[in-house]
Amino acid sequence: MALNNNRISKDQYFMKIAEVVSLRSTCIKRKVGAVLIKDSHILSTGYNGAPAGFNHCTPETCVRKDLEPGNQPELCRGVHAEINCIIQAAIHGTSIKGETTLYSTTFPCMSCLKLIINAGINKLVYKHDYNMENKVKEKMVNESKLIILKLV
Repeated sequence: MALNNNRISKDQYFMKIAEVVSLRSTCIKRKVGAVLIKDSHILSTGYNGAPAGFNHCTPETCVRKDLEPGNQPELCRGVHAEINCIIQAAIHGTSIKGETTLYSTTFPCMSCLKLIINAGINKLVYKHDYNMENKVKEKMVNESKLIILKLV
């Protein structure tokens, strides 16, 4: 049987799924999708947006609409994609212990990074940089055992 040279890698496959998940995002500033994988199987997905049951932000109601990305994140009412992904696994009783990989369309913020590390996720694969000049975040990554891969 001949090999299919057009076949994408598993990293590309799961990132494409994360990109599709990001299309569900209700954030008006940045659409982010995440997929949590264990043993090459999808455990959960998440996208950023208002908490379940809350009204979604609109261009008129977003309190951060005039702020630069990353400024005053505490004002945002949205739950980040990476956290929603971890929450969905927990809600459905799915253990993420073991060899797990989180695919995220955007590198996590500081808060999400801390939760990813604390959840015991082994590997982070991302596509777009976010707040990479944050030296505290960089130090935290270097001190962690988290394997990080940027897909280009």
